Amino acid sequence: MGTMEGTSCGYFLNHRFSRRAGDPICGGTLQHSSGFGSGYQDRIKKGQFAFPVDEDKLDGRLSAGEIVLIVEAGETGDSALAFPLGVIGDSAANADVGGEPIVVFTASEGRSLGAFSRTLDGEILTFDRKDDDIFTDRETTSRWDFAGRAVGGSLTGARLQRVSSRRAFWFSVAISFPGIEIHNLPYLQSIIPSSA
Repeated sequence: MGTMEGTSCGYFLNHRFSRRAGDPICGGTLQHSSGFGSGYQDRIKKGQFAFPVDEDKLDGRLSAGEIVLIVEAGETGDSALAFPLGVIGDSAANADVGGEPIVVFTASEGRSLGAFSRTLDGEILTFDRKDDDIFTDRETTSRWDFAGRAVGGSLTGARLQRVSSRRAFWFSVAISFPGIEIHNLPYLQSIIPSSA
């Protein structure tokens, strides 16, 4: 992905932060990843958790190791919706969370994302992803960047308001938010083999 991909890590010379001076900073080479440790997601998908997990609380609607974006919104902030990033891929996912119209912009197979309110100046916008991480709204055909800024069209200069979101493994979300709604679940059930 980047210019340093595949190169070895350097050495850390300050012994205060390593076991001994000259120890490698990391144990391998730089690689493109999901942001979690190498192999960790695969171990979770196999049910090999790094800590005790009450298996009775796991939710088989998605694989335990699926990385999801949790969006919290609504008037009181107590409504949440899970977006399975590996499934929705690079897209503009339009949804309602707690009565609030939101959009999730994703790119790089879900590794880059932003969650925003779709309401702008009292109007509700609906988004689609275009090439090169540009999104357009259907109502004005204005062009939007990944940060929720209108960069072309009649809304140039406008900004979408961010909404609360966080990325996590599905097993931890299912335990923390029992019964949480999953974005577009009927469609997902038609394309994902059951993990139960």
